[in-house]
Amino acid sequence: MLYLRWVRWTYLPAALFVLSILTSAQTTDSQGAPLGGDNLFSRPLDLVHRLDEGGISVKGTFVYDWSKPSDGDLGTDRGFGRYSFDLSTAVDGRTLGLEGSTGFVRIKAHENHFGETYDGGAQLYSNIDAPSRTTLYELWLEQRLFSNKLRIKGGKVDANTEFAVVQGAGDFLNSSMGFSPTIMSFPSYPEPKLSLSGFFYPSETHTVGLGFFQTAGSSTLLIIEPGQSWQLAKGEQPGRISLGYWRLDGSISRLNGTYAKGAQGFYSVVEQAGWHHPWVGADGERKLSTFLQIGTAENQVNSFTRHAGGGAVLQRPFHGRPLDSFGVAATWVRFSSVPQAGFVHSAELVVEAYYRATLNSHVSLVQDLQHLHHPGGMRAYPDCLMITPRLIVSF
Repeated sequence: MLYLRWVRWTYLPAALFVLSILTSAQTTDSQGAPLGGDNLFSRPLDLVHRLDEGGISVKGTFVYDWSKPSDGDLGTDRGFGRYSFDLSTAVDGRTLGLEGSTGFVRIKAHENHFGETYDGGAQLYSNIDAPSRTTLYELWLEQRLFSNKLRIKGGKVDANTEFAVVQGAGDFLNSSMGFSPTIMSFPSYPEPKLSLSGFFYPSETHTVGLGFFQTAGSSTLLIIEPGQSWQLAKGEQPGRISLGYWRLDGSISRLNGTYAKGAQGFYSVVEQAGWHHPWVGADGERKLSTFLQIGTAENQVNSFTRHAGGGAVLQRPFHGRPLDSFGVAATWVRFSSVPQAGFVHSAELVVEAYYRATLNSHVSLVQDLQHLHHPGGMRAYPDCLMITPRLIVSF
């Protein structure tokens, strides 16, 4: 009975999604027009295609992770499976006669459905880890003004879609690759909050973002992020840098049990495209991109006081695999030295490598390996290798 339950909750959701995509993958011709045929899946995809032509974009993503520590001291039967399903709709305001506006709604469902969680890592080894829930994840309106020099966005927003973004690290699984964990109460996954943000574009290479966010508590988070982009090697090697300042206002609990009136910190992200080499034929170019991020926070209020991370991603690593990618990165955090914080080790280091194999335009498989050094800063957790295969199905 236990085995049947394991099969049901581990493989059945993934199998159903893969089957639905594979049976409907050829519903359009070479020009993108819907093919003939009338099966269970062609009609919904035809409807999605027609909505997109009318300015209504519908997208869905299913992500399934299974993680297991390789260290025998942690128990050979330990493993943890979970999935996340994301469905979003964007509406171009031009369909309603509102030039420069966009509306967006996003629903997310997450389920922890089998296995025993490994809680050793302070930096989450899977960026979909969260309590089981189905929620209205995002709901916002956006307006562009003054010939796109100004963009105003308000509603329930995932802050990491606009601030502290590491564009080249999207396929890494560790949560710290997405944004610095030193940013306190950052309203990103799994719980975005109401916000009002403005983005000013004084030139093609400069931007300034300002955001006000509610947080999970009674505090308000202010973020200011100026940025600059550039082009090297005659535009073949783009790069960018952003510098962010955040301030959390309200009654903040210090690690020693007292209270502060606020907290603040800084972060920065630098990305640069580098070496590239053209393949012969239609496979495009192999491209190597790099990223670096740092973050700081106050020792008395934040468990993470320093953060540094960086890595490299190679696109199209092998001939005949034009959509594959391979990445290697590391992320390091220093823990608070306040005795009440309870850390035995002063820092945690995670080294991560992944390979993403894209099977078609809808299905990808990611094999991810992470080595955790001093996980969670606790003596109870020895160093270990975390293995996480990931299935991604999108439409």
